[in-house]
Amino acid sequence: MIGTMVRSRLKALLPRKLIDQLVLLELGAQAFRDVRGRHPRDCSICGYHGRFWAKGRQPMVFDGECPQCRSVGRHRQQELLVNRHPDWIEGARVLHFAPEPCFAQRYRQRIEATGGQYVRAAYVPRKGETQVDMQAIPFADNAFDTVIHHNVLEHVPDDRKALSEIARVLRPGGRTILTVPLVEAWERTYEDPSIETEEARDLHFNKNDHLRLYGRDFHDRLVGAGFDYTRYVAEEPEVSRYGLERGETIFIASPRK
Repeated sequence: MIGTMVRSRLKALLPRKLIDQLVLLELGAQAFRDVRGRHPRDCSICGYHGRFWAKGRQPMVFDGECPQCRSVGRHRQQELLVNRHPDWIEGARVLHFAPEPCFAQRYRQRIEATGGQYVRAAYVPRKGETQVDMQAIPFADNAFDTVIHHNVLEHVPDDRKALSEIARVLRPGGRTILTVPLVEAWERTYEDPSIETEEARDLHFNKNDHLRLYGRDFHDRLVGAGFDYTRYVAEEPEVSRYGLERGETIFIASPRK
């Protein structure tokens, strides 16, 4: 109460420009504290316990990134899901698009140790990865048990074709595990081929290499590509414990064959 009264009197006495600078300074100090982490969390991937760093923008996610393995919420959510269904990767043939560093080595060891095969795929491959066009996957029908791709489809020019290709290479009973930047309040996906520059894409789609942000019609795209699907939504108490993003949806889609 006393602090509020002092603030009000100072605002009445000080010049407006000085007040603005003081407010910015206070906000900056608060943001700096928040960026270093608000609450202790657990990492489901590497076992780290402590404060997570802030991650991303538009909006920034506080307590978003594990400082040890650099995982973000959807990665830790993926780990929780796969640990409940270990047969999805153990002893399985797995195709992983844009494999995240927090997963790549661990998944390779876990899959190969159980007799499976782990294929890491990317448009511009790093060491140990295979260059694969998601719109024309160079593998036979029914080649994989599991295909993993988190936040990849928004980079692909023809995402419908990519989904159809994934359905083609999955065996009957297989599944693809995926996330996309999804705004559930939007009825339709926001995409515009005339938005071509990196600056414009950054403005409209949150990143300079994104081609769209998905709306609820993403569900229709999955069905149209031949999938039935379920969803794993980040909820409490896992959100608070593991630093997940509230409402983040992982789709688990299996081809209708």
